[in-house]
Amino acid sequence: MDNLRNRGVILLGIMGVVLLIYVVRLFSIQVLSKEYARQGETNVIKTKSVVPSRGSIYDRRGRVYVSNQPLFTLMVTPDALAIKDTSLLLEQLDMTHSELTEALEKARGWSRYKESVVARFIEPEVYGVLQEQLWETEGISFGITNKRHYHYPVGANLLGYTSEVGPTEIEQSKPLEGEEDDGWYVAGDQIGKSGIEREYEELLRGSKGYRKVLHDNHNREVGPYADGRYDVPATRGHDIMLGIDVDLQAFGEELMQNKLGSIVAISPETGEILAFVSAPGYDPNILTGRELRRNWRSLRSDSLNPLYNRPLMARYPPGSIFKIPQALIALQEGTLDVTTRYGCGGGWYRLGGKPGCHGHPSPIALDNAIRYSCNAYFAETYYSLLHHEKYENFYEAYNTWYRYMMSFGFGRELGVDIPYEVSGLIPTAERYDGWYGENRWVAKTIISNSIGQGEILLTPLQMANMAAIVANQGTYKVPHFVRAIQPPGEEDWSQVPYELQRTGIQRRHFVPVIDAMAEVVRSGTARRAFISDITVCGKTGTVENPHGEDHSVFIAFAPKENPQIALAVIIENGGFGGTWAAPAAACMIEKYLKGEIDEKSWEYRRLTTANFIDP
Repeated sequence: MDNLRNRGVILLGIMGVVLLIYVVRLFSIQVLSKEYARQGETNVIKTKSVVPSRGSIYDRRGRVYVSNQPLFTLMVTPDALAIKDTSLLLEQLDMTHSELTEALEKARGWSRYKESVVARFIEPEVYGVLQEQLWETEGISFGITNKRHYHYPVGANLLGYTSEVGPTEIEQSKPLEGEEDDGWYVAGDQIGKSGIEREYEELLRGSKGYRKVLHDNHNREVGPYADGRYDVPATRGHDIMLGIDVDLQAFGEELMQNKLGSIVAISPETGEILAFVSAPGYDPNILTGRELRRNWRSLRSDSLNPLYNRPLMARYPPGSIFKIPQALIALQEGTLDVTTRYGCGGGWYRLGGKPGCHGHPSPIALDNAIRYSCNAYFAETYYSLLHHEKYENFYEAYNTWYRYMMSFGFGRELGVDIPYEVSGLIPTAERYDGWYGENRWVAKTIISNSIGQGEILLTPLQMANMAAIVANQGTYKVPHFVRAIQPPGEEDWSQVPYELQRTGIQRRHFVPVIDAMAEVVRSGTARRAFISDITVCGKTGTVENPHGEDHSVFIAFAPKENPQIALAVIIENGGFGGTWAAPAAACMIEKYLKGEIDEKSWEYRRLTTANFIDP
C-alpha cells in the first residue's frame, strides 16, 4: 500500500514539474520574449482590397480603342519595413535615391501600419527579379494593377487619362454618416482625370473586391485565409462604345498636322460625335505608366499647349458661318423673305460702308447673299429684324433674337458628355446695358454681330452642331461621345437615349437656305469643297484675328439628301475659309462616306504638307 502511495506522489510530482515547465515556457514566450511577441503580431490575417479591371472603350465599329495591360505594384508597410540595401530597388525600378525616399515618406504619411504603393506599373520581368531577390525583406509586398493601353494613338483630348488619386478625391469619396462604405478611394488608386475617363469614372472603374491573406513574421504573404472562403471578388467596370470612328479620327489628326485648330464631325441623325480633333494633339499612351507625370509636365509646358481641348474650350468669333442662323431667324420671324433684295456697294450703306464687303453682283436676294457671303445683305437683315415694327420696342426684338440663338445651343453649354465645356458668348440685353447704358445702344451699335464678329463667340463643337441642325432642318440631339454601354458579364449593349432638341424654326425655312449652301460649294466661296458625286452643303467663314492672319472656318454637311455627316473645321491663321478649312472638310466627308480619298487626293496632299505653326 505504501509503495502504491509513493508511486502516486511521484507521478503527481512529475506532472507538476511538467506543468510548471509549460507555464514557465508560455510566460517566457508571451511576456519575456520580445522576438516572439513581434512574431505574434506579424503572423496575422490581413484584408487586402482587389482593384477591379477597368472597363474597355470601343469605337463605333466595335474595335477595341482602350483596354488594360496587367502589371504589378510594389507596396510597403512603413513600420514593418526592414531593407538594408536599396540598390536593387533603385536599379530595377529606375528610381533615384531621392525619388525612393520621397515615395517612402509619402507612404509613411498615409499610414505607418497599412500598405501603401511605392512603385506601380512594374513589368513582369522586373517583378520576377524583385520577387526573387527581396523574398526575405520585411515590409514589402506586391499587388496587381492595370495600365491603360490605347490601341490607336489618337483622340487623346476626348479620351482623357487616368492617374493616381489625390487627397481631395480620397476625401470626397468617403461615405457620409450613415452611408455604406464602398471602399473608394485610397492612396495609390487610379482615377479618371479628364475626358471620357473622368466623365464615366463610376462606370469604368468597377467594384472593388477583398481577399483575406495570411502573412508570416516577415510580413510576407504566405497564402489565402481559409482557402479563400471569405474573399469577395472584384467586379470589372462597364465597357463603353463611343460614336467615334477611329479611322476618321486618325485621318483628321493627319490633316491637322502642323496646324492649330479643330475638326468636329457629328452624325446629324444621332448626335454621335464621329471625330473630335484638337490640334496640336499627342499620343494618349504617353500619359500612362511610370512616365505619366514627367510627360504631363512636358505637355503642360509646351508653348503650343496640346493639353488644351480646342473643340470644347476655344472660343472664336464664328465669322460668316453665323449668317446661316441669322437668315433662318429672320425668315421665321417674317422680317425677311427669300425674294427680299438688298444692294451692296462694297459695304453697308447705313454705316458708311461698314462692315465692308467684296465684289459680287448687286442687288441680290437671299440665295446669292449666302452664295457670295455678302456682309451688307446680312447687316441689313439684322438691322431690319431688330428695328421691325412688329416688336413693341428694340429690347423685345433683341430678346426674341437672343432666344432663337439660345435654341441653337449658342451662348450656353450644349451638355456634351466630357468635362470642361465652355459656353461661348451671345450677350444678353442686360450685358449690353452694362457696357453702353440702358437705351443707349441700337442695331448699329452691335452691327458686327450680323456677320459673326463683334461680341459673338462660339466653340468648334457649337459650330459643328449648327451644321447638324441645318442638316436636320431644325432639330438636333445633344452632341455626345457614348452611344452604348455594356455591363460586366452581359453580351448585349444598352443604347444610351438622347432627347431630341428643337430650335423653334419651321422646317420650310431651311429648304432655301440648304439650297443656297449647296450653291456655296458648287459655284460660290467654297468651290474647293466640291465633290462630283456627293452634294456637299457648306458655308465659309473668315474670322478676323487681331493677333495675326485671319482664321479659316467652314461648316458643312453631306449628302444634301439624307445627311450622314455634319462638321466644322477651324484652322487658325489659315486665312480665307474657302482656301483651307473647306477642302479639309471635303476630305473628311469623302473619307467617311467612301472610306478612302480619291477625288480630293490633291487637296489631301496639299493639306498634310501645309505648316501654319512653323512655316
